[in-house]
Amino acid sequence: MTPKLVTFDCANTLLWTDWQPHTFAVRCGTMAGLILPDNAGDIYLKLLMPKMPEFWRVNQMRSFEAWRSFWVAQVQDWLNAMELSRDNALDLHLIGERELFELPSSTFRRFDDVIPVLEGLRLKGTKLAILSNWDHSLHRCAQAHGLTPYFDAIFASLEEGVEKPNPGFFQVALNHFGVSPGEVFHVGDDPIDDLQGAQDMGIPVALIDRAAAQPDKPVISSLTQLEEAFSWYD
Repeated sequence: MTPKLVTFDCANTLLWTDWQPHTFAVRCGTMAGLILPDNAGDIYLKLLMPKMPEFWRVNQMRSFEAWRSFWVAQVQDWLNAMELSRDNALDLHLIGERELFELPSSTFRRFDDVIPVLEGLRLKGTKLAILSNWDHSLHRCAQAHGLTPYFDAIFASLEEGVEKPNPGFFQVALNHFGVSPGEVFHVGDDPIDDLQGAQDMGIPVALIDRAAAQPDKPVISSLTQLEEAFSWYD
């Protein structure tokens, strides 16, 4: 097949990712020189989980300031729960932003095969989009790691109010580009969210597993194998 549109997951497809909210918070707190209790991560997660419906609503505002305000308030609650000064909340959050959106980062790293493959697809006139289970910060993260210029659209699930493998999230991209499932090719690393989600929509798909020693349909071990993966659906 020659797809009109190729959609990419982001985490561990385009960017190597080491991010969990509670471990990230502890790492940033340590970078700030705070003395944290052994259960600091558990405290953070316990405070965050009940706020997730609110976080979804915040992301649908598509406002970076609203996104930042949510996380600063979360840091304030976390510091308060550990009986540490809340006055440091903004500074601590900004350490996190620098870690996420500035290079070098120990949280995200772009894979070496990404840019050459994106450049090749664009030269052929293929439309490209990121379709990722992510929050509003996906746009800043993509920009920071040099991805934004290659993509015609970037879709973050929390902004759209629906996540892979729900077909509604794939439909967002189909509607935006005015294409049918058979005209799209999806690439991602998650067997449920990406592989099953795309297959349930009738979208041709490749599952990327960079550790695969002998990749075979539907698995690729590098984005450089995409042309071969397209041929699976001829």
